[in-house]
Amino acid sequence: MQLPLDLLLALRYLRPRRNFISIITILSVLGPVLGVALLLIVSSVMAGFDKNIQEKYMEVTAHITVFPPPEAGFFPHPQPLLEKLEQEGRQWGLRGAPVIEGPALVQVRDAVEPKFIRGILPEADEKVTRLQRHFSREGHALQEGEAAVGNLASLKLGLRQGDSLLIHSPARLTQNIHWEKDGRVKFQEPDELYLPEEVRVAAFFSMGISDVDDNVLLLHLDQAADLFGLPWGSATSLQLAVDTPLQAAAIAQRLRPLHPQCQFVTWQEQNPVFFNAIQNEKSLMTFLMSFIVVVASFAITATLITVVVQKTREIGVLKAVGVSSACVGRIFLFQGLIIGATGTALGTALGLLILHYRDAIARLISLAMGSEIFPEEIYQLSSIPALTTPQDLIRTILLSLSVCVGAALVPALFAAAANPAQSLKSET
Repeated sequence: MQLPLDLLLALRYLRPRRNFISIITILSVLGPVLGVALLLIVSSVMAGFDKNIQEKYMEVTAHITVFPPPEAGFFPHPQPLLEKLEQEGRQWGLRGAPVIEGPALVQVRDAVEPKFIRGILPEADEKVTRLQRHFSREGHALQEGEAAVGNLASLKLGLRQGDSLLIHSPARLTQNIHWEKDGRVKFQEPDELYLPEEVRVAAFFSMGISDVDDNVLLLHLDQAADLFGLPWGSATSLQLAVDTPLQAAAIAQRLRPLHPQCQFVTWQEQNPVFFNAIQNEKSLMTFLMSFIVVVASFAITATLITVVVQKTREIGVLKAVGVSSACVGRIFLFQGLIIGATGTALGTALGLLILHYRDAIARLISLAMGSEIFPEEIYQLSSIPALTTPQDLIRTILLSLSVCVGAALVPALFAAAANPAQSLKSET
């Protein structure tokens, strides 16, 4: 098939006469290759990071947490309120569970570690979180005297299934120590002998979030009440789940006027700094990577201007034999499109390849640098997440092609405006 003249010349100008391919062409194609690959990698990792973090947190925490009035400290009888909330939120699929939470000291032989205790009713908690689905003993429901321990905590404490551990409540340990108004510390004799709660490790869990796997211990709700000195049947908060977690803020806003004595906190509000940092970092990195693509366009512009200068005589000859200025300009627009399409295709393939082997590449880089580049304790993930959506892929491809064709517009206009007589004269 015979190619159009402008397309034929565009391909010819991209190849030198003596070599198979031009170094200038390679450098111009390299710009969009690196730009597209980096933009695709960063946008995919940040999107995956955001989605993974949200999904992981929504597996272990409620979409909406209801706290009692500050002066009360806990709900003495949470069930009526919980039933009322479920009735009011039935249109959103609202369901809930009572929870007792608080800090504690876990003792295993001579080792003492601070941990966060969550007391649950197994049958109710299943409707709100997915913690029990990650138990090493599938389907096991916690009983009094049992605990579920995160896998990271079990490694640090050297725990195995069936081992015993002691849990101390700091609030009860210090209940006989009071500060007087004059600043003096007063010690009182305890009314009863305090003993720590002894529990047996019944199951382990791994949520893939290091903060949870290392610091959270699950107990039965009644055992947690004994630990913190609360009445049986009480709760320090109500954990609510809805069918549309992303609308949790709007749902909480609807419920607040109905229960002004309570505090409603959504899952986004519980970690505002963390989630805002993710979003800001994603926007910043996408801007920086887009800037790289734009910088690559300047390299293409410079390359094609060099070609225009090198082909001045040929451009003059073309115009002298009747080739229109529009046709001459299209030659360089085609060159920009060819460079953009080639660079975009190669960059997309390179980006997707790196994303596929991202964890192996990260391990190699960490080994070469001698330090972890993706520490679990900071990012709270055991692997690098990535999410490449069709929308992001199409957006990246269109951005790259638009930038490359736009970069070719300057040399195209320059060539189209060239005077044939002057071009031929300059070469003689």
